[in-house]
Amino acid sequence: MIDKIPALAWSCLPDGTPEFLNQRWLDYTGLSIEQALDWGWKGTIHPDDLGKVMGTWQGLLSSGEPGDAEARMRRFDGKYHWFLFRAEPVRGDQGQIVRWYGTNTDIEDRKRAEEILQGSDRSARLIADGIAGLVAIMAPNGQVEHVNSQTLEYFGRTLEELKAWGTSDAVHPDDLPQVVAAWTRSVDTGDTFDVDQRLRGADGAYRWRQPPTA
Repeated sequence: MIDKIPALAWSCLPDGTPEFLNQRWLDYTGLSIEQALDWGWKGTIHPDDLGKVMGTWQGLLSSGEPGDAEARMRRFDGKYHWFLFRAEPVRGDQGQIVRWYGTNTDIEDRKRAEEILQGSDRSARLIADGIAGLVAIMAPNGQVEHVNSQTLEYFGRTLEELKAWGTSDAVHPDDLPQVVAAWTRSVDTGDTFDVDQRLRGADGAYRWRQPPTA
């Protein structure tokens, strides 16, 4: 039955000793069952990820709780793909663990998509730092994610401090309510945010400025 499962599946004894790996797992890795058992399966894990996988696995064995980890796994042709390793304990009538069952799911496409998004984010930050003005990059929920170097210099504050602009003195107290209301409306509707306001510079003086470009 396990060989029929459309996934790389396996089982272990209560102490974590490998007991069985299905045919899909063997076909993917190119190992025989004899090579894979007795911890031979560790040879399929990328050397840079093996410590993390073993640490997670030992933690699950100690806690008796289900869990997962991401790591690169070697295919029969030597190519590594990112996989999600997931393990689940099966308990007997007295609550004791009698066996562990697990699956390895290919997540290579998801990891590549994450890398592309991270690369796009880095490019956006570099572009923002090259703009001669106050620039902020915001998350979809309206939270500050990044500000350019000119913004940091103007306010004389760290990024973490500027993330709390709505509850600090970065905006003049008389202007803050309407600025917060306008920004909340822009986040909710997607409309342009364009409100003149007095911003407190590093010298403590408030000056009228248009809001940072977001």
